Amino acid sequence: MKSVTFSEIERVRKGPHRPTSLAPAQRRTILLLSMVLGLPALTFAFHLVDPTAPLGYIVVPVLLGGLLPAIAPTLPGRFEVTTRFSACHLVGTVDDAMESLGYAPAERSPGTVRYRMRAARWSAGKNADITVTVRDHMLEVAGPVRTLHALRQQLSC
Repeated sequence: MKSVTFSEIERVRKGPHRPTSLAPAQRRTILLLSMVLGLPALTFAFHLVDPTAPLGYIVVPVLLGGLLPAIAPTLPGRFEVTTRFSACHLVGTVDDAMESLGYAPAERSPGTVRYRMRAARWSAGKNADITVTVRDHMLEVAGPVRTLHALRQQLSC
């Protein structure tokens, strides 16, 4: 597919965006350090507030809160597939790639195709849907970042 190019996968934010100047490796290092140092400090601080509370009532919520950054790949994102020919010819290729990822077409309307997981592993609802918008020479693909990475890899083969 020499006539097809893929954009980078970018996260779609619904609120105000604050640009970051850190590289992904630096962000991961800062996140890891804040979790390694911050979670025990938070547990200790909560224990100081109420020393009679069972430790399980403090540790479990703190650990669950610390796991929140792990769900970042399920946040919404998007990427674009640009081609020199009409983009509607790529929809069949996207159908095949989505089928291999465990998705099936849920809705088809002029210019838009929505894919939904066949066997839902969890009740993610519409958050797990993939939406493909067809334009003249471009497809815009939106959905969970983790699935977009797998789809982009599947399409680039």
